[in-house]
Formats: sequence, C-alpha cells, structure tokens
Amino acid sequence: MLKSILLSLTLFLMSCPAKLETSQSVADTQTVAPSEPPEFGVNERDDCDQTAIGSSVCNIVLYDQNEEVWELYDHAGKVIVLDFSTVWCGPCQVAGHRAQPIQDEYGEQVVFVTILIEGASGMPATQEDVATWVEEHNVTSAPVLQGSREYTMDPAGITGYLVGGFPTYVYIDKDMKIHTGHVGFNEEYIRITLDGLL
Repeated sequence: MLKSILLSLTLFLMSCPAKLETSQSVADTQTVAPSEPPEFGVNERDDCDQTAIGSSVCNIVLYDQNEEVWELYDHAGKVIVLDFSTVWCGPCQVAGHRAQPIQDEYGEQVVFVTILIEGASGMPATQEDVATWVEEHNVTSAPVLQGSREYTMDPAGITGYLVGGFPTYVYIDKDMKIHTGHVGFNEEYIRITLDGLL
C-alpha cells in the first residue's frame, strides 16, 4: 500500500507542470534600493548659509501638518515667509491667526510657512502640537512644520537660522536668498515686504 502511494505521488510530481504565466519580466522583479531619507533640519552645504541679508539659504527638511516631508527648495521661484513660532508664545498665537489669510490673499506667489519650534511645555514641537495649531488657527493650505531648536536654529547662522525671539520672520526671495527678517508680528510690515518682493 505504501509503495502504491509513493508511486502515485512520484508519477504526479513528474507530470507536466502547469505553465507559469506572469506579466512581469525578470527585470521587473529586481528591487530598487530605497532612496536615502532626507536629512531633517537645515541641510548645511558649502554654497549656502543663513548668516546675512543676501545669503543663499540652505534647504530645510521637516514634517508638515499632513505628516509629509516638506522641503524649502521645492518652493524656489516663489517668495517665502518663514515664521519661527512656539505654542507658548502669546504674540505667536495672535500671528498664527493671520498666516492663512495672508497665504490666501497672495495665493501661489507666496508660501507662508510656520515652523513650530516648541510646544506649550517648552519641549520640541510634536505632530500633535502641529495638528492643534492647524485646527486652532484655521490653517487650510499654509504649511505648518514640526521644528525644534536643534533642527532649525543656530546663533552662527550656518546650520540654522538666527532667531532672536518669537515670532521671528525671515523673507526669502524667488532666488532663495534672504531678503530681510524681523522679530515680532507686524502685519503691515509683512504686506509691504511681500508687495516689494513680488
């Protein structure tokens, strides 16, 4: 009996195999090495810094309110406002309510970016802080980024920005050069600066 089963199994296995059909070629099945993840924060290079008016800025790579990677260099050719704010800062809260209306008014010509440096406790901002900021300030399209002192600030202006207080604004022209900056919220000054850059 055992011999019959083994013989049947052997004959079955030796039978004509079914033709394997696939729409992929061997080349299609080779895996591509994943791309390097971006380096978060300000990406230092020899040809950029944030030390002075007219400096070519380094790329910033941070998570936005949609938990997607946001890169400054993706917005070259537009006027960019970087708003360095914290959740615990009263003037930042007031300014936060004006970011989306300014973004809406200037449309595709301007990118008004809020970079949250710290949460309410003074610790680095979290995605929860970013989500709360977006909701409380009625942000719909203006980028709100999860930053920190480590990722975005540097008193030398090499691996980060010179932030003298909160909020600090840095205006970047269409050629990715620092045009001007200031500490404190002044909507009239923001609009005058944007109008002059467009």
